[in-house]
Amino acid sequence: MRDALLVNADNEEQILDNLVQMWTTEHNQRVELWNERQQAEALLAEEAEGVRLTEEREAQHLVDDEAEREQTDLEKKKPKMNDFDDEVEVGSIIIPHPSQYALLKLKFFEFVELWYFSLEGCRDAAKSSSSTMEDTFGISKVDDILTIKGWWVVAALKQSHNVVNNCDLPISDFFRAKNSFLVHIKHASLPKKHINALAKFFWHLENHPIRNRRHGDTVMLLYTHRICWLWHDDLKRGTAFNISKLNDSLINTFNEEVINQ
Repeated sequence: MRDALLVNADNEEQILDNLVQMWTTEHNQRVELWNERQQAEALLAEEAEGVRLTEEREAQHLVDDEAEREQTDLEKKKPKMNDFDDEVEVGSIIIPHPSQYALLKLKFFEFVELWYFSLEGCRDAAKSSSSTMEDTFGISKVDDILTIKGWWVVAALKQSHNVVNNCDLPISDFFRAKNSFLVHIKHASLPKKHINALAKFFWHLENHPIRNRRHGDTVMLLYTHRICWLWHDDLKRGTAFNISKLNDSLINTFNEEVINQ
């Protein structure tokens, strides 16, 4: 190697300069390559960090969106309280509130006795509801320890033991009960056609000439009881008639039945 360097150098000092120059050139090349690798690695790291941050933001967006959906669902499930009119005062007439049993019957378009909508029926419902609450959240003492007893009570959703059939209602109770009944079937969202038919049915009965006879009110109550029951059964079968159209022949048949009792 010394001989090769002497070919291009005049003396050993020149050789040393050549060696230094060669080392410097090679060193600079290695440094340049190292810097290039460092820059490339830095760019790759920066790109990887950008990808990581993007994925992290997207994941956070998904979490936030899911949390927002859950919150929206919770808000939808919360009971909503309707607004009220500042200018309107309570009415002069308060419609008695029947039992939950009767209201469920209306909701499912099933036959229900008018007694449940009478004053007596509503009082019975209120009394039963109060008794149910006392039974549901009673306190008992066992071995000097106070315990709260609680169980699901379904008595409020069963037929009352005091129910009176339509045909056995006092006529004054019948008329008051049918008015309350007509109000509550509107609240139960019955079809308007059915509501109108029932309203006409009661109006025609109330003004029918049969009421001028000796047992006319009894005949009217009997007709109401049997025809309403039949109408609801036929509604379930899809073969219902127009209940507002009274059948005078049937009324006369019921009149004879009442007279012959």
